[in-house]
Amino acid sequence: MSIRLQELEEKLLPVSEYIRSELKATDEESRNVVQKGLLLFRQHLVSNVKVRDEAAFAEVQDVTPVTVKLDLTFPLLSKCSCPHEKWCRHRMATFFVLYNKVGRVSEWLTEWRSSNEGHPSNAKAGSASSLQDLLTKHSSTGALRKASDLLKERKTRGNSPEEWWIFFETVVSDEDMEVIERQSYMIDIHIQNFYKRLMKDAPFEREWKPLYQLFTTFYLSQTIDAFVQKREIQLDKNHYSMYDFLLAEMEEAIRRLAVHAMPFSFDPYISFLKNKTVEFSSSSEQSTMVKADIYRFLWFFLFKTKQWRRQEIERLKAAVPQDTFGTVALLHQYLLLDDFDHAYEQFDRLGLEIIHFADFWLEQFFYLKKYDTAVFVLKQLAPKLADYMNGLDDYYATQFARWFFRILPMDWLAENQKLLLKELLLSLLPYSFFSYSQFLLSAKDYRAWVELQIYMNYSIQEMEGMGLKDVAKDAPELVLPLYHEGIIHYIEQKNRDSYKKAVRYLKRLRTLYKKLKHPEKWEVFFAFILEKNKRLRAFQEECRKGKLIDA
Repeated sequence: MSIRLQELEEKLLPVSEYIRSELKATDEESRNVVQKGLLLFRQHLVSNVKVRDEAAFAEVQDVTPVTVKLDLTFPLLSKCSCPHEKWCRHRMATFFVLYNKVGRVSEWLTEWRSSNEGHPSNAKAGSASSLQDLLTKHSSTGALRKASDLLKERKTRGNSPEEWWIFFETVVSDEDMEVIERQSYMIDIHIQNFYKRLMKDAPFEREWKPLYQLFTTFYLSQTIDAFVQKREIQLDKNHYSMYDFLLAEMEEAIRRLAVHAMPFSFDPYISFLKNKTVEFSSSSEQSTMVKADIYRFLWFFLFKTKQWRRQEIERLKAAVPQDTFGTVALLHQYLLLDDFDHAYEQFDRLGLEIIHFADFWLEQFFYLKKYDTAVFVLKQLAPKLADYMNGLDDYYATQFARWFFRILPMDWLAENQKLLLKELLLSLLPYSFFSYSQFLLSAKDYRAWVELQIYMNYSIQEMEGMGLKDVAKDAPELVLPLYHEGIIHYIEQKNRDSYKKAVRYLKRLRTLYKKLKHPEKWEVFFAFILEKNKRLRAFQEECRKGKLIDA
């Protein structure tokens, strides 16, 4: 489903209100429709659900398969291929499938039942008194309360940045944050649930929703990160994707804000966020990657005023001593202002640790084609990469090398920064072997390519898939040692299959010597091979079959 969850939630509001008005919990027929729709939903009989513009389409496998169209703007115009003209169980089931993507169906059912006053028509007269007895019995403990009482206690977000922040703190304080520690393996799911609960109170005005989304992601990112650090929760590396989710939502919010010029009424909210990032570097909490990512993200995309950035530099410089976060923050500000002289000092202070933070700068500066800044960052990283890789095990070193070259514009670097790219590739060997091999081939540096193959000790058969034939075509004299060693290697394996491979490459070697007009050297080498392996009858036989020697 291509539509974003927040947009889907907004589109479902009219449908939800329509159902509440049409289907009364006090009406037996309405209850049957909801119950049967719920059964179809729970049995996974709704399929091919698609949302296009202002309508949702689905197929429901009932006794007779039906097709459903929900009009998300005017629910009254919704259609189903079943004979029922009113809201049917198939439309109900389709609604449940859609709602399940943005909330809990069980919660919707509870709200639907409580939204209709009174009791079912077949209820006994004693039901009301029984309910009243229960309310009276549990009123002191708060274990059972009326829905109307709960609604009165509903918290509101207010209309100022300070009120928004207090609202977030109030809502999250009522949440079971301990579940993050108890079920750390599901932390990304819990965070998305927290996010959806806060976003349910987003402003109705379209232009305010991205700003509220930005506040929500900012608050959750720092709050959850602080909780994880305080409890010393050990997270698997795979579960750090939770921060990717929040940062992606943050990026989406800023992208939507950037579509139009922000109104002046946003100024206090932007200023509030800026001050919150200032608290990062002045707090005593542990510096983390998450804090650094949030800080750099907002100062890169949102706080673009040069005056603000210069003031932030002075503030950071005055914070003595500077920890890792403060140094990264200061370096970030220098890079944003293209102040490379001062940025160089911060790179030197961070040492190998800077590599953990470099991905953001490389991705963003190359994407915006700020090549001078991006190349400056790369030049500071290049001398540190070899030592950094030596500290990693093979798995993470391989993963890092793949990621590193995936974010770099390799074609641009090969054309404009050839020496820098070569230095980077050499620093990451052997994990950059394939990238370095392709680089040498494209640069036609065949001598270095041959040396690389010898260093990696690949077989001739493997080298064929890496460009051996191309090198042999353009520079045959350079590949002769590769064929010599490869042929001897196959013969030493002493089995029929390896002898066949040795003969095949002997033929290619003979062709290369003829191309170089040195047939006498071929004769010397081949005579040496035959004499050395004269007792290997199977090898001699394969040479005769290959017509290398007379039958």
